[in-house]
Amino acid sequence: MAVNYYNKGYNCGEAIIKSVNKKNDTNIPVSIGSPLGRGMSVGSVCGAVAAGVVTIGFLKGRNNASEENNASKHSRDLMNKVKEKFGVETCIELKRKGVSCNEIVKFVDEYLVDFNNA
Repeated sequence: MAVNYYNKGYNCGEAIIKSVNKKNDTNIPVSIGSPLGRGMSVGSVCGAVAAGVVTIGFLKGRNNASEENNASKHSRDLMNKVKEKFGVETCIELKRKGVSCNEIVKFVDEYLVDFNNA
């Protein structure tokens, strides 16, 4: 689903958030993803991955310091899965390796479905 949003003109971060909203009946502001595209505009951490981490926080984050921070565990898992699959998590290096935006958007989107169903 996120790939469809990406192909309609949303950046990778926005596409992930729109997909999460649709699948979870949530209302995370899509605008949160706007600055995340193109590796936060400088080729750093992939915007789809960053948006995945943001949505994990929304779905599983804590509201009190006394609570266990499960979102941190899940975000680490996402980062590790991205590194296992692609070897890197930065936009510039993903592109150098020939990984398309559609490919990483799809991977993160599928990870979030599996994560949320676990």
